Amino acid sequence: MYTLHVDRVYIYIYTVYIMEFANYRKQPLFWNGMVMAVLTVAILPLLFLDTRTLLGTSVWTKPLKFTLSVGLYSFTTVWVIFTFLKDWKHQQKIQMVLTVTSAIEIFFITLQAARGEASHFNITTTWNQIVYSVMGTSISIFWVFHLWIGYQIFKKESIFQSVKESLVWGLGIAGFAMIIAFFMTSPRPDQMESIKQGIFQASGTHNFGTGDPGKGIIFFGWSTKIGDMRVPHFFGMHVMQIFVFLAAFLMGKRNSIQNLLLVRTTGIVLLLMNVVMVIQTLNGESVFYINPVYTSIYGISIVIVFLCLFKLVIQPKIFSHEATV
Repeated sequence: MYTLHVDRVYIYIYTVYIMEFANYRKQPLFWNGMVMAVLTVAILPLLFLDTRTLLGTSVWTKPLKFTLSVGLYSFTTVWVIFTFLKDWKHQQKIQMVLTVTSAIEIFFITLQAARGEASHFNITTTWNQIVYSVMGTSISIFWVFHLWIGYQIFKKESIFQSVKESLVWGLGIAGFAMIIAFFMTSPRPDQMESIKQGIFQASGTHNFGTGDPGKGIIFFGWSTKIGDMRVPHFFGMHVMQIFVFLAAFLMGKRNSIQNLLLVRTTGIVLLLMNVVMVIQTLNGESVFYINPVYTSIYGISIVIVFLCLFKLVIQPKIFSHEATV
């Protein structure tokens, strides 16, 4: 009896974990995430060994932020595709496009950091203009294929509705956060005047408003004095991970109307919160500035989201396994 039990446990572990990991190893986005993890570890010592700075911070801070962000995106997205879109004939091609376009972004950000040059908004030389254009093109392609994944999830009828909505909200808000980055790339009036005069310095900026942006929040560099579009961009991009984790959690819950409404409320509130962040930033005000209207909206939104997530978490698990794909 004991031997039989051990054998069953071994077979379960092998089929569920070892074979599943072997299948993950065949996914391009999995390896993209692994490469980002290795790059993150490799870049960390450079923060202390290389004393060069750019705009008041280490030249290696930006590559580190991007490898962490892309790695997190890759691991969560490959789980979504592998779990829910395994039978989609284009899923490997989609993963390759996302892997290649994000790799292009990371390559140029890291290369420019090694050169001590800014990768974004930098048009000081022909080379820098090419880098900036290629990065803009690659991330635009990345955005289109990201939305395609969200559309395929939306169309998939076999996924529990609460799980599906969680994934769609996460992918959708991340898509919105990507597109608002284009606010940053548009050249400002003073930059346009300089370009017309043949002076090529910068095209676009993440800062909105006038005055000194200040030192910025540690590591992230976000301004606490004027509008900084990197804040809503980051918020929307990584809200996606919250929804993916929520979808994984809901796979073990009952597929109820209550769960669906709680997920939907969470999605609506977080999207509106992201939109308000963009409006406040465009008005030249930092998201971290205590404004009675905006701060109240953020506070109420956080409370609503917390209550929705709490209601979802305290529900009992189901004991019968149901197919989700």
